Amino acid sequence: MQYVIISRFDPDKTARLQNDLPPGAFAAIDQATKDGKVLDLNELTGLGVSSDLAKVLVDHLSHLTQLRASGGLISGGPCEGFKNAINVFEAESEQQARELHDADPLARYGFFAVDQVYGWNQVF
Repeated sequence: MQYVIISRFDPDKTARLQNDLPPGAFAAIDQATKDGKVLDLNELTGLGVSSDLAKVLVDHLSHLTQLRASGGLISGGPCEGFKNAINVFEAESEQQARELHDADPLARYGFFAVDQVYGWNQVF
């Protein structure tokens, strides 16, 4: 079964994250992700991202990339304005979908949390 999880970002942590990312870093991360590549620690720090933040971002992106490759993540990403994110998980139960969501390093560090969960039957 597929589950849609709508997450709510912590506004303070998200603002700090956005402020700590050097200009152009988010665009580079986003483009690499779209190209199927996870920037490594050296690449992120080379863009001016602090080593602490770079570690969290590498862990986050690696986690989602592996989850997608295994079929556990169907689709996902932040909504415009970074107030919410939407992720679609393939899971045996709502509980398992929540566990997949909560295993994300950004969730573990409190950047976002589950707001709503819906069972979903993909038609298109």
